[in-house]
Amino acid sequence: MIDIKPKIHDSNTLEFKVGYIPGEGVIYNDFYMNTWIYIPEVLDVNRHTYSKDTFYCDTLSHMRLITPSYQLRELTDEHCLPFTRIRQACLNPVNEKKEFETEVKMFASIVKSSVRDAYIKITQQNNDDARQSLACDLVEQLKTVAEMYRSLRSLLMEDGRGEGVVVFYDFGDEFISNIIEQHMGRIVKLLNPRQHHSGGPLLPMLSQMLDSEHKYRRRRGFLEVEDCSSDDNRQFVYRASQLKKYIESNLYLPTFKRRNTVFLEQVAFSFAAGVSMVFATVVSFAFQQTYGNFTLPFFIALVISYMFKDRIKDLIRNYFANRLGSRFYDYLITIRVAAHKIGWMKEGFDFVSPKDVSRHVHEKRARKNPLVVNRGVDEQVIQYRKYVHLKRKEVDRLSAYPINGINNIVRFNLSSFMRKMDNPKVPLYVNNGDAALNFTSGDKAYYLNFVIQCKYEGKSEYKRYRVCLCRDGIKNIEEKQQ
Repeated sequence: MIDIKPKIHDSNTLEFKVGYIPGEGVIYNDFYMNTWIYIPEVLDVNRHTYSKDTFYCDTLSHMRLITPSYQLRELTDEHCLPFTRIRQACLNPVNEKKEFETEVKMFASIVKSSVRDAYIKITQQNNDDARQSLACDLVEQLKTVAEMYRSLRSLLMEDGRGEGVVVFYDFGDEFISNIIEQHMGRIVKLLNPRQHHSGGPLLPMLSQMLDSEHKYRRRRGFLEVEDCSSDDNRQFVYRASQLKKYIESNLYLPTFKRRNTVFLEQVAFSFAAGVSMVFATVVSFAFQQTYGNFTLPFFIALVISYMFKDRIKDLIRNYFANRLGSRFYDYLITIRVAAHKIGWMKEGFDFVSPKDVSRHVHEKRARKNPLVVNRGVDEQVIQYRKYVHLKRKEVDRLSAYPINGINNIVRFNLSSFMRKMDNPKVPLYVNNGDAALNFTSGDKAYYLNFVIQCKYEGKSEYKRYRVCLCRDGIKNIEEKQQ
C-alpha cells in the first residue's frame, strides 16, 4: 500500500511523507505515484519560467526505513524486543561496538515514534475526559520507559565494560530526555490542565514528571532551554537537531542518483547530428556540381548550409529531449545498503497541457467555480511521476526488527511560486452601518491543488490536497474529499 502524510515543514516548504509498504509473501512490489500540481495562471509559473532543473533544485527527497511500530505501553514490558535487545547489547558492548550503537539508535527512534503516535491519539479525541485519560497514560508509560532505559547505565558501567561506548548510550539518554520535555510541553499547551480539570490527576503527574526531568538533566549536564538565554537557545536547538539526525541515521537509506535516459539521449543526439550533416553535405555537393570549386556561389552555399546544419541539429535535439522527457523518467535512484540492493526508484517531471490530463484527475481536481471557469483561463499543470520497485525479502534482511517498508520524504520548496504574488495584506474598510468606517486588513491568498494517483497491487486511488499560500509563506494544507 501507499500511505501519504502531508504537513507544512516550514513557511516555504511543503512535506509529503510517503510510505511504500510491500505486501507479505511476494518477491517484489511495484508502486506508481503520479502527482498533478494545478497552479493558478496569475503566478506565471509555466514551462518558460520554471525549468526542469529548477524543479529538482526546489525538491528534496530522501529515503528511510519505516520505524518499527510499537505502542508505548508495549515498551513498558521488560520482555519486549527493543528492550531485550538493548539490554543484551549492554552485556558485551565493547566487542560489538557497532551493534551497540545501532541498538541505542533503534531503541530511541522507536520511543520517539511511539510517543508521537500516542500524542496524536490524544489530539484526535473530542471528549475532554478521554483526552485527560490518554494523557495520564502517556505520562505514566513514558516515565516507565525512561526509567527502564536509564537503569541500564549501571549494567553498562559494571566492571568497566561500557568504556568507550557509554557516549553512545548518553546520546540516546539525552535524546529521550528531549522527547519527554517536548511532549510534556505539547500536552500542557493542548490541554492546559492548570486551567481546566485542575482537580484531576494529570496536573500532579505532569508537575512531578517535569520536575524530575529537570533535576535529572541538571545532574547529567544536558543543555536546557532557558527563558532569558544569551544566545536565544541557539546552542540547545543546534544540539537537539544534531541528536535527532544522529539517532535517526540508523533508518536512513543511502541512494545513488543518475540520469535515466543517458544512452537514449546520446543515440537521439547522434541521430540529430547525422541528419544535419546529411543536409549540409547534400547542399555542398549540389552547388559544387553546378558552380565548381573555389567559386563565390559555392562559398556562400557552404556557409549557409552550415548555418542551417547547426539550427537543424538543435531543433532535432530539442524535439527528442522533449519526447524523451515526457515518455521516460528523468532520474534513476538506486536504493542500496552495503551489499543489499533493496530496490530502485524513478522520477520524472513535465509540464502537461490540461487537455492531456485524464478525466479522473480533472474530476478529482473539481474546478467548478464559475468565477474562474467562465473566464476561460486554464491553470498550469505540473506532472511529477514516481515509480518505486521494492524487494520484500531484502527489506526484511535489513534489521532484526519487523520493518513494514520504506518512507520517501519529499519536500517541495514553493518560494518560486510566491515570487510574483501581491502583498500578503489587503487594506479593507469595515462598514458598521453608522456612517463611521473602521480600517482593517485581509489576507491575499492563492491556492495550489495537488491531485495524487497511487497505483499498487492492481489498485488505483486518488487524493487531493489544497494548499493555501501567500507571499509570506504557506498558510495551511487540507485534504479535500469529493
